[in-house]
Amino acid sequence: MKKSPEWTYRQAAFFLIGTTLATLVLSTGSYALWRKGRKSRLLDPHYRIVAIVQTGPEKEALKTSYLAELLSLSSDHPIPLYAFDVKEGEKKLLACPMISRAKIKRVDPGTLYIDYTVRKAIARLSDYENIGLDGEGHLFPLAPFFTPQHLPEIYLGLPSFSSAADEQGREGGSWQTPLQNKHLRLAFEILQALDGAPWQEGMRIKKIDVSNAFAKSAGQREVVLFTEEEILAEQTVCLFPKILRLPPKDYSRQLSNFLSLRRSMLEDYKKQVAKSRFSQPVVEFTPRIVDLRLSQMAFVQNH
Repeated sequence: MKKSPEWTYRQAAFFLIGTTLATLVLSTGSYALWRKGRKSRLLDPHYRIVAIVQTGPEKEALKTSYLAELLSLSSDHPIPLYAFDVKEGEKKLLACPMISRAKIKRVDPGTLYIDYTVRKAIARLSDYENIGLDGEGHLFPLAPFFTPQHLPEIYLGLPSFSSAADEQGREGGSWQTPLQNKHLRLAFEILQALDGAPWQEGMRIKKIDVSNAFAKSAGQREVVLFTEEEILAEQTVCLFPKILRLPPKDYSRQLSNFLSLRRSMLEDYKKQVAKSRFSQPVVEFTPRIVDLRLSQMAFVQNH
């Protein structure tokens, strides 16, 4: 039986060099074809951005025209689809205060597919005009992008926008950087405690003011809640505003104590409505101040 001839070192070297050259030629040819194809797509008017398709948790949360503006795209001067830098486009979207997540894909022959999420406002920040707050403390403009109804307001006593921290550690608000201070944490804690509380039924929380919750003087420390009761009298909506002054450390227990007081106040409201005749669709009564800062005591007065 004959043995197969063994390769010499020279034959092995020639084979290795030959396969390497063949691979290099194929790779170079493939790269050249890819570049040629890419160049043809860049020059071919068929591959130009002519449409934007958007998707996300909310249907058309932002106008498509606004997304195009953020990406510097114009229907009058469409750019080649494959000349568009996807990563740079995502950075531009994420630089928008309203957008928390963004992903862009190119779809032949001329479409950008944008999947993004906008921030959800849980409150208005009344320190500044037209500013919403999400659950992480991010700031973003509300109008004309969002039209939320009946959002509670939060007032923190912040310095002007982008200012350095004050003596209580409150920095001025800024885009992209969430607020982080003890005043906001307390406001969110109160907002969460009030959400769905059984005693809250029929009463709307309009504003939470924690600006003096950590004042240097103990006598000035307080949390102020601005609330509103609504009673329907035939065709008239009667509004009964109240201002609750609470201790920052013991606000939860004092709110519970407020429950029994609120029942008697509701009965008084109903008596006022029954004795009155209204000619307007909405009537707002004089606000009442309920001071609950002292334990087991409440002082009630008209504003």
